[in-house]
Amino acid sequence: MFHKNSFPNAIAHIDCNAFFASVEQAYDPSLKGKPVLVTGLGGHMIITASYEARKFNIKTGMPIWEAKKLCPKAVTVKSNFQRYLLFNRNFIEILKNYTPDVEEASIDEAYLNLTGIRRLFRKSYSEICLDIKNKIKSKLGITVSIGLSVSKALAKTASNYQKPDALTVVPAKDIINFLEKIPLKDIKGIGHNTYALLIKKNIHTTLDFINCNPNLIKKWLGKTGWDLQADLRGEYIRKVNTQIQIPKSLARTRSFTTTQDQNFLYKEIIQNLSLAFWNLRKRKLKTKLIFLMLRDKNYHTYYSKIILPEGINSEISILKLLKQAFLNIYKDHLSYRSTGIITTLLEYEDFIQPSLFSNPFESDKQISLFQNIDHINQKYGYQNIEIASGHEFNRNTIKGTQLNLPYLQ
Repeated sequence: MFHKNSFPNAIAHIDCNAFFASVEQAYDPSLKGKPVLVTGLGGHMIITASYEARKFNIKTGMPIWEAKKLCPKAVTVKSNFQRYLLFNRNFIEILKNYTPDVEEASIDEAYLNLTGIRRLFRKSYSEICLDIKNKIKSKLGITVSIGLSVSKALAKTASNYQKPDALTVVPAKDIINFLEKIPLKDIKGIGHNTYALLIKKNIHTTLDFINCNPNLIKKWLGKTGWDLQADLRGEYIRKVNTQIQIPKSLARTRSFTTTQDQNFLYKEIIQNLSLAFWNLRKRKLKTKLIFLMLRDKNYHTYYSKIILPEGINSEISILKLLKQAFLNIYKDHLSYRSTGIITTLLEYEDFIQPSLFSNPFESDKQISLFQNIDHINQKYGYQNIEIASGHEFNRNTIKGTQLNLPYLQ
């Protein structure tokens, strides 16, 4: 079950602490040490609180008015997902300086397979993790918690054990002692319903879970439960997956105070489109089917679609189609609370078959333009240069400091 070797595999889980709030504090140093509340785009609900705010028992999902009662001096900041994506990209780049085996688990966490790199760095796995921690702190100004163990589940559990700004190391020989301290309901992958079922089966602790007959676990919880048990026993079942599979779709939505303003709504759609297509280019993907979404104040949702003959990932080429799609579903007597863009029928750039004729929706100039825009936005922050809808439907321009692109007017 367990290895004599302390690290037959060395798997690390890196978790950025209170990521959205930490990014805002790094971006604006005046927020350092202050209780920070990051709200959704509507500004009414907390999506992340800094650790300074959490001391007042402020939690994710709490209404802003309730949080302000608990901590009147808390600073409220509206979320900026473009900024978080930029920090995420730099975060992943730092990790890949240590190993190419990086799995992006979400925007603020990743798994690393460090097996075999001790000789390369001439350091122990623990020392390498400390290096990573310090590098992220010095380069990005945010802290991370790291769990180091022999499997993904153990590494994840270890990173959650001490927060914030911590390193928890669980070699194979210490698995039993470590899991003895962890409540079963705190294990990632054991949700409320699974926990209730296990209690009924007389499984009360994490040690009960890992010592249970694997065939029973598989019978009760399926292969997912069986894999989790094996992972917690120290078996390297769930590998660090560096291959990013093509998602079925990518969506970007924005919520706001209800409005009937056509220009405001169209501008929000343009922002959705810009972020969605930036994400496509980041992943080297193109789309052939785009859905535009409007949701009214009563949560009724309306869709319009754009079907393309070939995949694209430069948004300028479809602005006229987007405008028409918007007008197809916009009703001036309704008030709307959110907008969205959904891209689907995705394919990798490299796998798109060349057409006999040139793609009417993407010119070489546009492709080159967006490569340069992405480079600038990556360096200085997303939306330093962006598509501008302005307040007029009849103009599609690019806005940005010291940027002159007359052929796009």
